[in-house]
Amino acid sequence: MSQPLPMEPEVPPRDELNEQAAALEQAAPVRLHPPAMVNEVLAYLRCRDWADESSSESSDESSPEARRDAVFVDGTLGTAGHTLAMLQAHPTCRVVAFDRDVDSMEFARQRLEAAGVAQRVTLVQGDFRDAPRLLQPFFENQKVGADGRPITQIDGALVDAGMSLFQVAWPERGLSFRADAPLDMRYDRTQEISASDLVNRLSTSDLEDLLFKFSDERWARRIAATIADYRRSHVIRTTGELVSLIEAAIPVAVRRQSRVHPATKTFAALRLAVNDEFWALDHGAWALSLVLAPAARLVILTYSSHEDRTVKRTFRRLAGRSVHSDMGRPHRKRKPEKLSPGHRDSRTARSPLT
Repeated sequence: MSQPLPMEPEVPPRDELNEQAAALEQAAPVRLHPPAMVNEVLAYLRCRDWADESSSESSDESSPEARRDAVFVDGTLGTAGHTLAMLQAHPTCRVVAFDRDVDSMEFARQRLEAAGVAQRVTLVQGDFRDAPRLLQPFFENQKVGADGRPITQIDGALVDAGMSLFQVAWPERGLSFRADAPLDMRYDRTQEISASDLVNRLSTSDLEDLLFKFSDERWARRIAATIADYRRSHVIRTTGELVSLIEAAIPVAVRRQSRVHPATKTFAALRLAVNDEFWALDHGAWALSLVLAPAARLVILTYSSHEDRTVKRTFRRLAGRSVHSDMGRPHRKRKPEKLSPGHRDSRTARSPLT
């Protein structure tokens, strides 16, 4: 069933946009968190091992081939925490880093320049699912880093799933339920579909399925019904409106007993759907595996059971094992009566609009 295109937002005059941008640049807080499991990432990618090999091999200065040319891919640059750690662990390696978020990339560029390592990094705006296409020019004629050497092979790749604290800290992104802001949630703000489009345009059953399959939201049916009832007479435009609807749908006694904000799972599900994150993990792992050298390693960090199962399933396929084999985790099936007519297998879960 075809869906109407998203409503075009009103665009402020150029002068007003410039003033807003300048104000945000000065006033917006920059919040960072340490890169997750950084020591484990460096160990699995063998960054320090490559550095040791490079150091021992480079003792023969007469041979141009003596120096080990280690190249890593950071599929989710973010604010460059892991990229910076790689560059510091291996003082001669180079990194090609992808990200969909231009604001995060600009911050990362400045951070890498301040650390004095930007000359060994090439930043590419794009999705790691497109790694073969995005990397091909660097194998052919484009150069990686300031030293002007092309890529001969990829020695390791990293994907750190999810959003960063830097993105959450900007209220206008709509990723946080703690501030009233436009209901956006897009990493790449040039894409068409936002969270507002999903909550206003999905059918009640599709919205219910999305909330359940993407975040195991226990109250998916009630939240979807409450949203559907409200949007008969209103357009849901802000995070504050959505939070109010979620709170109204969940029983008061349940909210009082829970230590987790009632909107947590709904916001997570919408973010995952808007940015197509499960599909990105599945297809991205395959794409990165195509560009890695023999014996190179792909490291993926996940933060939810759904992400974990998606990656394990993909790795099993890459290893030639059955997708339907036991994943090492007991799976509690959803009760049949809870399934809506449009139910689809969660292993390929995507929003109908994305």
